[in-house]
Amino acid sequence: MRDLILLAALIGIIPMILRAPVVGLLAWLWIALMNPQREVYGFLMGFPLNFQVAALTGLAWMISKERKLVPLNPFTVFVVLFMLWASLATYLALDRAFSMPIWDRTIKTIALVLAIVMLANSKARIQAVIWIYVASLGYYAVKDGGHVLLTGGGQRVYGPENSMIADNNSLALALIVMLPLLNYLQATSRVPLARLACLATVGFAVLTIIGTYSRGALVALVAAGATYALRTRAALKFLAAGLVMAVALSSFLPASWSERMSTIQAYDEDVSFSGRVAAWTTSLNIATARPLTGGGFSAVERDPVARQFQSPGSLSAGRAAHSIYFQVLGDTGFVGLALYLLMVAAAGLNTFLVLAATRGRPELDWANLLARMLQVSLVAMLVGGAALSMAYYDGFLVLLAVTASLRQVVRGSAPQVAATVIAPWKRSTATLAAGASHSAEIKP
Repeated sequence: MRDLILLAALIGIIPMILRAPVVGLLAWLWIALMNPQREVYGFLMGFPLNFQVAALTGLAWMISKERKLVPLNPFTVFVVLFMLWASLATYLALDRAFSMPIWDRTIKTIALVLAIVMLANSKARIQAVIWIYVASLGYYAVKDGGHVLLTGGGQRVYGPENSMIADNNSLALALIVMLPLLNYLQATSRVPLARLACLATVGFAVLTIIGTYSRGALVALVAAGATYALRTRAALKFLAAGLVMAVALSSFLPASWSERMSTIQAYDEDVSFSGRVAAWTTSLNIATARPLTGGGFSAVERDPVARQFQSPGSLSAGRAAHSIYFQVLGDTGFVGLALYLLMVAAAGLNTFLVLAATRGRPELDWANLLARMLQVSLVAMLVGGAALSMAYYDGFLVLLAVTASLRQVVRGSAPQVAATVIAPWKRSTATLAAGASHSAEIKP
């Protein structure tokens, strides 16, 4: 039954996609982030919905009057360069057959990123992207947060199977990255019910994050909270609310949760942390031996690769990189890591440029707030991702794309210059002409 409902919904929006490619973009984003096919149990469960909707959106875009070129800016340049370098690294991978599926998934995500930069070219479209982003992940926040509330946090929460947020740690970080966007929508929405829904989702998301038992998520949540306090005028109010929530949760959560969180202080004695360090060491060994292209996507997860690049303190068997930085380093080498970090830096620069351009312009308060909330999300991802293999997580890359779209929209809404700028070598002629005109007007 769920399959039929989902299929009917997708068929129903085909005419709208063909008429307006941005509708296809939103459907593409929804499927990429939420993975609705993972919530059904029939013939659509393993169907590549993402590719089908992306292809239909591409067709609609080609026959539409939408802009056909990707806006040229530092972010899009580094995105394309990283895509090309990752493709080269895959071609030269240690195990090309193993790396190809991850390359294919990553290229599709980058295609989504470029589509957002091209099509989300107005305030309304950016708002729609943010709403779809929040609704897609908010579904799991409410669903799993309700489970935590009913069970008292006694069972660990995981994300949808066979997705990029299936792991408990990945789900927690994805929701932390989403929280600032919920705050943005709550602050800018004119509909009371929408604001109430955003606030309720924040509460469920926090419960879900706690229910994952993720220690890395706790660190990322603290980093995001500190950044939020610095980027908002309600810092003291936020800190007070955080303290009240911490005290309330301490009496609600089981002792097993507190015991697990307390091991953060003894990270050097933790088996999980030492395993991460070993994975980082192996990734570094791969990049040192192959500095230009690395070993290809997820090479560190292969047992033969782990043994080939083994050293004291490294892995003896394949395992995930457990860090966005070492993940990119091992996958694409030092050049790929540099391009990846430049891409992220360009997105961060976009937010600061937006803040500078919107200062003192009340009509762009929405853009100013969104830029600040995007900064909070980026900090959360960069801190939490230091211990997770989420470098190519579509939710993170989508937010990077939103910074470029936001910068483009703000730049396009720059106030018009009242006076015409005259080149220095033309000023004398223009002055004489203006004087003659004035004399003619006042002549009796």
